[in-house]
Amino acid sequence: METKTKIVLLLNLVFVALLLSWPVITAPKFKISLNEDTVPLGGELQFTVSFPSPPSSVRVDVVDLERNMTIESKSLQPAKVVSAVIPIDEGRYRIGHYSLRVVANLGGTVEEDAYFNVFGGAPLNITLETEENLSAFINVTAEKQYATVSSKVYATVTMKGKPVKGAKLIALTMGPNATVTSVAYTDSEGKAVLDWSANVTENTTYVVVVQALKPGHPIASGEVKIRVRVEKGS
Repeated sequence: METKTKIVLLLNLVFVALLLSWPVITAPKFKISLNEDTVPLGGELQFTVSFPSPPSSVRVDVVDLERNMTIESKSLQPAKVVSAVIPIDEGRYRIGHYSLRVVANLGGTVEEDAYFNVFGGAPLNITLETEENLSAFINVTAEKQYATVSSKVYATVTMKGKPVKGAKLIALTMGPNATVTSVAYTDSEGKAVLDWSANVTENTTYVVVVQALKPGHPIASGEVKIRVRVEKGS
């Protein structure tokens, strides 16, 4: 048999061997099952890992695929079947694509990936409170023919009944000669205080509008009215 023919036959045998062994080479070493492959901000990723035999160690890495960075890493108790929950905390996670990478020691280090997406969280809710009725007096004989009134607007931002920390509040007031704190952030109790004031010359009703913003959530809006009654005399 000519050398060239032998080489061709050998290459064919190698090719057939690769075709037969490829499913074994590429088959998952273990199985990762996600409860859901889309998780909202503030939600939980539940998963189960099934191994052919109990590994000596198991580590889970969550990788932000868009930024190519590991968000968190944790070790799990080795077992043939391992279940765990990862909270998708706001501030650590953002909307995007992620990999749940499981690294196990099965007589050697092997790893598998499962993929999930994080999408927008639940709607925010904002409630506003203030002193709705104010009184002012203008002395008609004085040089200054206006009165300054002030109040505070108390804002509370929640999500599913729980306080939201770090929500950005943008406020504006409608009415003549009035100002309000334009930007504020909620504290750990979901609360913020806005200062409002106005120079009034006559009975006026003001409206304060506040929007609550947090990445991944729909904008929440609320408003309150402040009625100012002016008395004039000498």
